[in-house]
Amino acid sequence: MLARFIMNKFISSLKRLFIAIVFALMLGAVIIIITSSKPSNAIKIFFLGPFSNKYFFGNMISYAIPLIISGLAASIAFSANMWNMGLEGQLYIGGLCGTYFACQMSSYPAAIAIPIALIVSFLVGGAIAAVSSYLKTKWNINVFLSSLLIANGLFPFVTFFLEGPFNDPKAGFAASPRFNQNFMFSKILSPSELHSGLFIALGFVVLFYFIRRQRVLGYEIKITGENALFAYYGGVPTGRVEIIAMFLSGGLAGLAGMINVFGSTGRMLGYMSMIGWNGIPIAIIARYDPIIVVPAALLFSFIQKGAEAGALFADITPQVAQLIQAAIFYIITAEGLFDFIGIWKRKVVK
Repeated sequence: MLARFIMNKFISSLKRLFIAIVFALMLGAVIIIITSSKPSNAIKIFFLGPFSNKYFFGNMISYAIPLIISGLAASIAFSANMWNMGLEGQLYIGGLCGTYFACQMSSYPAAIAIPIALIVSFLVGGAIAAVSSYLKTKWNINVFLSSLLIANGLFPFVTFFLEGPFNDPKAGFAASPRFNQNFMFSKILSPSELHSGLFIALGFVVLFYFIRRQRVLGYEIKITGENALFAYYGGVPTGRVEIIAMFLSGGLAGLAGMINVFGSTGRMLGYMSMIGWNGIPIAIIARYDPIIVVPAALLFSFIQKGAEAGALFADITPQVAQLIQAAIFYIITAEGLFDFIGIWKRKVVK
């Protein structure tokens, strides 16, 4: 009976997500029709471009890899009602520290250097995020504000190192030196950028789905997020749970930055394509479900790569992707508002 209830709820979430996506993509088509001089060709390229060959298809999947991890990062924190707005900063600082260790370990075997760099990025990102939850537990400081402010303080710190002591003078822009290129993740679908980091991302999806459904920690995170006072009086150490949730969230954000470095860029760059910020709407669209994070991240990647293909082969501007992503986000959140209004009306009638 419980399994059937969970499955029905999962299917219902997918249906509602599908309807919202259809409406948003229809809006995207309308935007393209209005802005393009050849709308039929532009729409065709936008929707079919990411699937036109192995290169574009592989790049679409590759772009989704860090989005999956950042979506998981946001989902974990939000499930505990900890609004971690510092994912982008945690991603940057985790990627920077992981890259530094990778550069220092260039003479080490890849089997040693890669795990250490990934662990460092996870620990640094997690430690930064945990500061916000500690401030809330100790002095009741708002996590939304503290995580955002701390993250904003990290950007100039990272930029200072990438333009100063940790800069590659040959690059000509804010970027770290290149580490041993043997550390790069192996490519899966040549000539695209799709890499083996995909398996790490999917592994974390399975892991956190298992924790969410089968482990005590998953239950404690869920019940703390739904009603912290009830959880506290029920014996759940809510302060510890919130710190753990934020640590895991920040750790995954830092890991996403390092996986992007190992998989795509080969060095730490001063710009990471808003991977951390995009994890927030992905998590909300997925309703914090680790499994649904995957199609939500793929959707964002598809829209981004479709817009890029349209910019190359038609007259679509890249900003179309941001408009469609924003539309999906607003439709999903508006759906939640309508649900709340419906519940409130039923209570008033009673």
